[in-house]
Amino acid sequence: MVNKQLPIVSSLLVFLHSATLLATGKSYSYIALLLCVIGLFLLPVTLKSKLPSDFYKISFSFICYFLITALSLFLFGGKLSNLDMPARTILILPAFILLLHYPPKKEWVFTGVLLGAFLAGLIAIYHYFFLHLRAFVIDDYMVIQSGNMAMSLGIFSLIIAIQYLKEKRLLCVSIACVCAFLGILASLLSGARGSWVVAPFILFGLLILNRELITKKIALILTLIVIASAALSYSMVEKRIQIAMQDLTKFTEQGDSRSSLGARIEMWKSGYYTFIENPVFGIGYEGRQAYKKSLVDRGVVAPIVVRYTRLHNSYMEELSVKGIIGFATLLLFFGWPLYLICKRGNLKHDVFTQLGVVHILLVMGYSVTQNYINHHSGMLHYLMYTIIFYSLIHLQVKSKS
Repeated sequence: MVNKQLPIVSSLLVFLHSATLLATGKSYSYIALLLCVIGLFLLPVTLKSKLPSDFYKISFSFICYFLITALSLFLFGGKLSNLDMPARTILILPAFILLLHYPPKKEWVFTGVLLGAFLAGLIAIYHYFFLHLRAFVIDDYMVIQSGNMAMSLGIFSLIIAIQYLKEKRLLCVSIACVCAFLGILASLLSGARGSWVVAPFILFGLLILNRELITKKIALILTLIVIASAALSYSMVEKRIQIAMQDLTKFTEQGDSRSSLGARIEMWKSGYYTFIENPVFGIGYEGRQAYKKSLVDRGVVAPIVVRYTRLHNSYMEELSVKGIIGFATLLLFFGWPLYLICKRGNLKHDVFTQLGVVHILLVMGYSVTQNYINHHSGMLHYLMYTIIFYSLIHLQVKSKS
């Protein structure tokens, strides 16, 4: 009886996770944590069945990220709170086991993503056009993180629209395109520039990958979506680009680092010099601030870097704190699940392989300009969709064998 209900439970939870991802400033965590707790309590049931070998491989990449952080704290000191985000990689494993044995239904996954993108767009429109605020800047939202998640939901919706197009479900294609438009628009209205850097490359890749589906009518629809998104978000996008250009000019011509872009460049410089001088194990969390002060005293970087505890770049963060070992672990954290998704799935023809690959590449892109996975929202976002999409790829592989 329990086994018959669990596919419904997993489908409902996965649906709700996507649907409520940006409903409130903290809602990204509610369903994810509930799924982890339910997965933990159901381990006596789920562990009775054999797990696929890929579970252990992906879990290894997750746990390594935690262990290397723990080793760094042991060797160099730091706060236990530095283990909070890496610990999520272990907490997610019961949920992963649950989804592998009882994967969610395809349409529930699709509907949840589309609804999540739709709601994100409506919330962003309300914030920007009615409250005259940058989208996701109030009510406990983290604006950059939220803008990135909205972009992911929008591009996921576009991939779903492509799948519906393959299935010749034209009404569903129209609905999914509207949701894709709203999700991407939400990101544009948030002013989260980091997502704007990586998204065009992903979208271009999707067009190349699915080029045989692009008829004149589809090309017209896509063009209209681009024009509508540009028209509605023009003032925000123009403003944010102008600010970025002004920041860059001030930094290059006047050496003024007192801006978002200038501070980032100085932080990345501090991370680079820290890595060069401590290449293998890094400097650790405990000594990082003192080391940054020494770089300032030597005139290597601007004083503004001392104000920040993170480097706003996950790769530079790992290199400076944990050295080449931490950097290699981060690449394993992203790269091993990406490799297995590509290996087990079919990137050309399988929607969940496309979703999985795009999801990981997007998060890797967000991590260039933001410590994306060092925030609760970013870590859960990466882990949840990785296990969701992989569980569905595994189901398809299993059904064919």
